[in-house]
Amino acid sequence: MKKIYHNFSEKLKSFAIGLLLLTGLVSFNGQAQTITLLSPNGGENWVAGTYREVSWSGSDLSSNLRLHFSPDGGDNWYYLADVPSSPDGGIFPVWAPNFVTTNALLKISDFLNPSFSDVSDAPFTITVIPITIYQPATGSVVFVNTPTYVNWYLYESGITLLNAEISTDNGQTFTPLAQNINAQLGYTYLVLSATPAEQCILKLYNALDPSEFTLSTVFTISNIPVYSLTSPSGGEIVNVFSPLTISWEVENPYSEYCELEYSTNNGLTWTFINNGINNGNSGSYVWNTPNVNSDECIIRIRDSYAYTSINTSAAFTIMPFPETPICMVTVDSLTNQNVIIWEKPVSGLITDFLVYRESSQANVYEVIGTVAYNDEPVITDFDSNPSVRPYRYKIGFVDSENRVFPAGDYHQTIHLTISQGVGGNWNLIWTPYTGFDFASYKILRKSGSGSYQQISTISSSFNSYTDFDAPSGDVAYIVAIERSGPCNTGLRTSGYTEVWSNEASLNPVSISDNKTVNFSVYPVPANDLINIQFADTADGSVNLTITDLAGRAIYSRDYAEVNAGQVHSFSTSEMVEGIYMLNVVSKDSKSTRKIVIRH
Repeated sequence: MKKIYHNFSEKLKSFAIGLLLLTGLVSFNGQAQTITLLSPNGGENWVAGTYREVSWSGSDLSSNLRLHFSPDGGDNWYYLADVPSSPDGGIFPVWAPNFVTTNALLKISDFLNPSFSDVSDAPFTITVIPITIYQPATGSVVFVNTPTYVNWYLYESGITLLNAEISTDNGQTFTPLAQNINAQLGYTYLVLSATPAEQCILKLYNALDPSEFTLSTVFTISNIPVYSLTSPSGGEIVNVFSPLTISWEVENPYSEYCELEYSTNNGLTWTFINNGINNGNSGSYVWNTPNVNSDECIIRIRDSYAYTSINTSAAFTIMPFPETPICMVTVDSLTNQNVIIWEKPVSGLITDFLVYRESSQANVYEVIGTVAYNDEPVITDFDSNPSVRPYRYKIGFVDSENRVFPAGDYHQTIHLTISQGVGGNWNLIWTPYTGFDFASYKILRKSGSGSYQQISTISSSFNSYTDFDAPSGDVAYIVAIERSGPCNTGLRTSGYTEVWSNEASLNPVSISDNKTVNFSVYPVPANDLINIQFADTADGSVNLTITDLAGRAIYSRDYAEVNAGQVHSFSTSEMVEGIYMLNVVSKDSKSTRKIVIRH
């Protein structure tokens, strides 16, 4: 019996302790729980619709407390907010309720144990400001000389007109902005300042009673971004489905973001392209053009925040047109001049091809020749000297309206130089060919007056070679590459597959300053027979050589004596259709002509 009573007594004690813990009369650590409201605690003046700080102290408090508000001295209580707390107190801002009262009280209680609470010792006051400004406010985007959205709320219905003033010195002085604004509308647009400032305050007040006013929070007025599109600049012709770089400069950037649009009808309608990114005071975006045909295309750039900050390009053209890529650029080893070959696209748009060569300035190209669409797509650069340096070429075209269309990608020639090393070996260095992919270079060598023989093949990853087995005496070298397929020039020939460098030797071929041999060639194009008539500069013995565009000799003949007006003929019936170079060399002169064989 005693054991049963003891067990019951222990259980009753445990139940009582648990009940005390649950009701908060005894804390888990054995200390009594206390709470004291510090503020508001009587006499304070709160403004409705603003944040005010509530502070408290205590011991062994829960992590969450609850606030209730009474506007009538405690007769009625309304939930206000839940606030976080540390075990010994805290402070937290709450939104002042929209009541007008001089008898307000605040109660704070433990969320888990509402019986632990404290109330303000005396009433405090809540007043309602007649006007509240929502925009602009801290963090608003405001620019100089730009209409700014101003938004307010009236707590007094009797206010019908507002006046506005601006301060740019944190409220020390105010300057009038506007008068008799319709107060009931709730918003307007105002230009707030012509100069930037970091501590700006907007003041709105009752036009009939200036004592009824409100102030905004502090905000910044910034300089407006100024954009300038640099590309496209107007007049360009751009192919459909092709990349176009849109570039711009910006002064006073507010953020890194802007918006890009295009129009194909001179601005009647606009289509969004994408967001652009300002990188400091400039930016660019690569846009793939749409499938349109219009000469009224324009680009527009707009700041993502300052919507009035806009710049529009001049008009340019987007239309489909054929590409004109170079097929190859090789060197005629006999004349030591560059020969440019391209493939003629089937198009009724092209009137003449334009052949461009890079000038002495990088990426600046100049027209060096024009080839009619119906002519063979081959041209010799008679002003080139591949023994001196490499060259870059492009092909473009004009149409019947004399519109100049963009050129294709460039091709860069192989410029070979040699030097003799120790032991009679020869070192070869060349500039890589650029224009199409290839796997390897072929190294060609000739000795004396012999023909060129291939001595080695090296990977296209490298551009140097040393010949340790060179014979003594005069040697010459050429570096060559081979296309995967021949250039299609429209002729019935399988040629034009190899690209040759200049011939490099101790006595390199160069452009002679000697006088030329004047002669005429007919008919052009030739079928079975070609005639050469010498002019008055012809005198004495002459060598006549015909080479293909790769520099290979097709025909050669020596004439012991030629005179002015003399005509020499030879058969071309066995020659394959194509373009050839006719070279006439005398003892003190040299001349070259392009001839076309077509059967």
